[in-house]
Amino acid sequence: MRQKSITIYVDADACPVKKEIDKLAVEHGAEAVFVASYSHFSSDKYKGKLITVDAEPEAADLYIVNHAKKNDVVITQDNGLAAMLLHNGTKVISFRGKEWKNEDTDALLLGRLQGIQAKKQKKMRLKGPPPFSQSDRNNFTETLSRILKE
Repeated sequence: MRQKSITIYVDADACPVKKEIDKLAVEHGAEAVFVASYSHFSSDKYKGKLITVDAEPEAADLYIVNHAKKNDVVITQDNGLAAMLLHNGTKVISFRGKEWKNEDTDALLLGRLQGIQAKKQKKMRLKGPPPFSQSDRNNFTETLSRILKE
């Protein structure tokens, strides 16, 4: 019996590890699908498939939610998207290599809520993540490679 290949869906608008994803997908016989909005168009070429969606908020997220299946892999920094996908049996990894699990859902949703509330109040400026490092890139590559081998 032939095993179904894994599809890797990438929330690609601000993804710093596209080249690594493309390379690992080829090495492991997985399909990479990069989902990005028109406003984040790039002329970079990848072996994976590029899906371009409207520039509406959450358009890429909706595409991914509607297409990712159990045991597929989704790569995103969006806490809300990650929480939704975990319930479907989809594996979710952050750009920095953090693999989210079902037990992380409450924390993901709480983080999303706090971010939304802070933006609405405009009382505090949200500090962004630290600069993306080679260590982050290595951690991501190790995590995705391990998942694809499973």
